[in-house]
Amino acid sequence: MKIRSAFPLMAIAILISCTAAQAQEAAPQPASAPAQTTDQATSATTAAATAQPETIPVTTQSLIAKQAYEMGMVQSEDRLFLDEGLDFFRQAVKADPTFAMGHAAVGYFTPDPGEARREGLLAVKYIDNASPDEQLLIRFMNGRKNGDLVPAISAMNDLLAKYPYDKRLANMAGGWLCSGQGAYERGEEILVRLLKLDPRYFPAMNNLAYCYALSGQAQLAPPLMEQYAAALPNEPNPQDSYGEIMRILGDYPAALEHYQKALQINPKFNFSQLGIASTYALMGDEKLARAQYLVAMKGTKDHVTQLNYRMLWGLTYYRENQPRVARLEMTKIAAEAHSEGLAVQEAEIHRTMALFNPNPAAALKDLDAARAVLSESHKVLPGDWETESSSILQSRAFIAAGAGMVNAAQAALKPLSEMAATSRSNPVQNSYHSANGAVLFAKGEYAAAIPELQEDAQNPLSLRLLAKAQAKAGQSAEAQKTLATLAAISDERVETAFAAPQARAQLKNDTVQTAQRGAH
Repeated sequence: MKIRSAFPLMAIAILISCTAAQAQEAAPQPASAPAQTTDQATSATTAAATAQPETIPVTTQSLIAKQAYEMGMVQSEDRLFLDEGLDFFRQAVKADPTFAMGHAAVGYFTPDPGEARREGLLAVKYIDNASPDEQLLIRFMNGRKNGDLVPAISAMNDLLAKYPYDKRLANMAGGWLCSGQGAYERGEEILVRLLKLDPRYFPAMNNLAYCYALSGQAQLAPPLMEQYAAALPNEPNPQDSYGEIMRILGDYPAALEHYQKALQINPKFNFSQLGIASTYALMGDEKLARAQYLVAMKGTKDHVTQLNYRMLWGLTYYRENQPRVARLEMTKIAAEAHSEGLAVQEAEIHRTMALFNPNPAAALKDLDAARAVLSESHKVLPGDWETESSSILQSRAFIAAGAGMVNAAQAALKPLSEMAATSRSNPVQNSYHSANGAVLFAKGEYAAAIPELQEDAQNPLSLRLLAKAQAKAGQSAEAQKTLATLAAISDERVETAFAAPQARAQLKNDTVQTAQRGAH
């Protein structure tokens, strides 16, 4: 059921127990404890009163706010109903406007940068109302969103050490490390430990499968998905996640089957509608993909999410090699983003147009426009600004290097190296190393460029240039392996839409040429 903000608050407590039971169904039950003597019972009661709690406490003066917050966590973290979760978090801070953790949760989960900034500031304003450990969690959540990663990571590590049995905390940390930072080994370590603690903690099972998929180990994910889907047959997210894993593996019919199963379970689970659209886009049926994206746009009430889906819709024109139409539509979407104050989306559209612009000089002008958007906006969260800026500079270095424009590539590397010197962000560090590799490539130092480009091994743009560097360095076999890796990538990213088809075409051409030489 899709929960609206008008849902009666007095029903929240009932929903918490029912939904939590669904999300953690069939969990193992603890064994019965042996009977205690009176002295043992008294001792146990005293110890329990002073013991460290297993989970981070939540401090609010309002029972309704506390219940709404818990329901928000169940929906957002456990069931992946993000719109519904946000509705509950907003109800929590409406019930208690001084609820620091509630404001932090709204800021953490919302895709709206204006709301995220506003709620983050309110969390800081009321942070003294929270317990010391809640304050650490707020610093982690705000820092992760704001790009203030040093205190965020420090707070996360302190909390993980102090609350080793807080499953939701560990799942949140592990998921962020994998999907937000590309710190796959650390994220996997946390999630594997969590599943040893509770083998049926399904949100962690979901995150671990994604962590494997994102780190290039997608073949490890399907067994987790089988277990996840079998355990929660009435929840849509297991089928949705299974669909995305199969899409990453390139099995599009299976992906569509799982997405459709998710929608059969819950027709309003819009992630699966988006998944169907993107699967058709990757299959090359762009007309059908566009129709499905329009359905997904209607399936969310969040205007930022709608715009993100429109960007994917516009990308289909590039996928089917209609660059003029694509540029026209992307320009319209950029204007819409500008009117709504969504600077990151506007900048990303300009970066997209740059990647597909066949004229290097004109492409660099597109990237100038992208940087100008970020410099003009005061509403961009620092973390978003840093990530998007590093991507723009990285793209600039790649385009310049590909055109033999050494000075332009070096000019892009300079501010990126300054960012990397002070940032703990893995995406920023990866952008710096790969851009440095692009500069070395432009200088003809191919062997030196290779290890720098390998630092960003999950990025299709880096893999594309890496294959060229390996070929020019005389590493033909390695270049073919890199091309094969790039050709197998199957996701929604702009970089994939640009680079993966080229790799597939090159591999096909190489196969034909090899066959022709063999015939002679």
